[in-house]
Amino acid sequence: MEFDLDTAHGAYIQRFEQAFGDKPAGAFVKFGRHMVRKLTREEFAPRIERYLLLHQTAGRMLQTGATINDALVLEFDEAAAWIAIEAPDMLSLFSGEIGDPEVATGRTSAPGDR
Repeated sequence: MEFDLDTAHGAYIQRFEQAFGDKPAGAFVKFGRHMVRKLTREEFAPRIERYLLLHQTAGRMLQTGATINDALVLEFDEAAAWIAIEAPDMLSLFSGEIGDPEVATGRTSAPGDR
């Protein structure tokens, strides 16, 4: 999936600051069960790519009927936390807007932002 990194990072900063306030880059926060830190644009790039890869992989697995193991669920949850998105449970991952990668890349607003 192609996306504009500046737009995606801007959307991430908005999500992060809405959840945790104005923190300096590198500040640690607890997001769900994960300790994450506020990422710079450069640090954000590999994190969003990892999230999108895991999202795509999980989608293919669900479409083919493959079994998704706990390790993938935990990795996806952590990848989402690093970009300030609460990961949906895998059963609802591809239902409607829940878990939509468009939200992560800043192309659309999150369901609660309307």
